Amino acid sequence: MVDSQGNYGVSNLEYDLVTTLSNLLEGQEVLTKYAQDAEKQGDEECAQIFRTIQANNRQAAIQIRQALGKHMGGGQ
Repeated sequence: MVDSQGNYGVSNLEYDLVTTLSNLLEGQEVLTKYAQDAEKQGDEECAQIFRTIQANNRQAAIQIRQALGKHMGGGQ
C-alpha cells in the first residue's frame, strides 16, 4: 500500500523521515557544545554521554538516509 501524498507532495512517511533526519543533524551541533560544556566543568563522564549520543545519532542518520533512498527513489 502506497501512502497518499500529504500537504507537502510527499507521503507522511517520507515527511517523517526527512523531519527526523533534519532534527538529528541539528542536534549534532548542539551535542558538540554540550560535550564541550561538560569538559569545561571537568565532567568527562557527561561529555562522554553526549559523544555517545552523537555516535548513535550518526548511525540513525545513516539508516534514515537509506530508508529515504528506498522510499523516494521510486519517484512515487
